[in-house]
Amino acid sequence: MTKTFDLEIVTPLKTVFKGLVKSVTAMGTQGSFGVLVDHAPFITELQTGILTIEDDKNATLNFALDGGFFEVVANKVIVLADTCVTREEVNVAKIQEEKKSAEQMLSKEGTREEKERAMAMLKRADTWLSLANR
Repeated sequence: MTKTFDLEIVTPLKTVFKGLVKSVTAMGTQGSFGVLVDHAPFITELQTGILTIEDDKNATLNFALDGGFFEVVANKVIVLADTCVTREEVNVAKIQEEKKSAEQMLSKEGTREEKERAMAMLKRADTWLSLANR
């Protein structure tokens, strides 16, 4: 029997996923990481990226995250995400417009804060489009 652990992905608006999984990979602020059953306890901040899970039925599921926290304690993983979407929820036309807007903002003169906001928008758009193309 394959070992599994509990995973819950929660946003301020809803529970995106709750179930048994074999593995989880995500992008933290210190880089990409993976979690298997019996992983040591830890907590990390998440950055914009793709979270991938292999569920207890060997299916691979992908989610796009935009910030949050990832915690492992006693074979339970809780992802508290600022934003989390599935492939089906990505509106490609809308995201392409957001990407274009971010690129235009970056090409213009602006404050450091405006440039950082545009870079974050661009990274989010690229991540959502990457998920849609999987």
